[in-house]
Amino acid sequence: MARILLLGSTGFVGRAVAHKALDAGHQLRVLVRDPMKAAAFKVRGAQVLVGDALNAASVTQAAQGVEHIISLVAVRRNRPQSYLAVNVDGPRILGEAAKASGARSVVFVSAIGAKLDPHFKYFTSRWMGEQELAKTGVTGTILRFTFIIGEDGGIVKEFERALFGPFAVIPGSGQARMQPILREDAARCIVEAITKPELLGKIVELGGPEVVTYETIFDWFLQARRIRKPKLRLPTAVLIPAAMAMEAVSKDPMVTADEVRMIQADNLAAGIDSVSSQFGWRPSAPGAWAPTHWAKRA
Repeated sequence: MARILLLGSTGFVGRAVAHKALDAGHQLRVLVRDPMKAAAFKVRGAQVLVGDALNAASVTQAAQGVEHIISLVAVRRNRPQSYLAVNVDGPRILGEAAKASGARSVVFVSAIGAKLDPHFKYFTSRWMGEQELAKTGVTGTILRFTFIIGEDGGIVKEFERALFGPFAVIPGSGQARMQPILREDAARCIVEAITKPELLGKIVELGGPEVVTYETIFDWFLQARRIRKPKLRLPTAVLIPAAMAMEAVSKDPMVTADEVRMIQADNLAAGIDSVSSQFGWRPSAPGAWAPTHWAKRA
């Protein structure tokens, strides 16, 4: 079994990746700022180190003696931590630490849509981070995912915020095409990637087995929670200025202008069989999963 350093272990996807790695019998080391958040991993045998994944010395020290480094460190909003500090500088720090420690490979989790485009600040920052990682010359695999969904966090928070007063708000048309993948399936891909040397040096785009619209995913959520509010479609021409105003006065706005723009763009993987073609198994269908897993617990 492999010796793995996991960065971003206490986040939305990181928790699932940590448990998948432990389930597979790997020797897991996590670098966290708050050790209490990693208590569940420590109980299962993981080594917990305290430090900052954006501090070069911390990451380099944590990487000593490991074979592989997995990083899920990223921010979707530009504050309180900035895109530059986390999404751009973070991958460079990762790559330099991997080279200094002699790690065999890096698995870096990015996002489908990562590209240099001034209309999309988040996607541009993810692309820049990929470039910074590549410049270090480290041997690695970049996994880009579509929407990753789980029972909590992620898009669930967005949907909960969209329940505004008497309405269920849909930003724009709601017809952008998505290919959501369950968090557990994404975590499995991430852990299995370290055992696939044929993926080294590649950018692999991954998604679930269904292509649906943003509105369809929102409908899954509304139906699972038995929410019957009327839908209110807000045109982007109205919503973007409102989002910019909210960003100016709130540290945690309901939505950002960049998020509004991103939700209007198709977000699809390399194909409907992207996971099976790379990993040899078929991910679960989110449409069948949502009715029970998004239902409100009593």
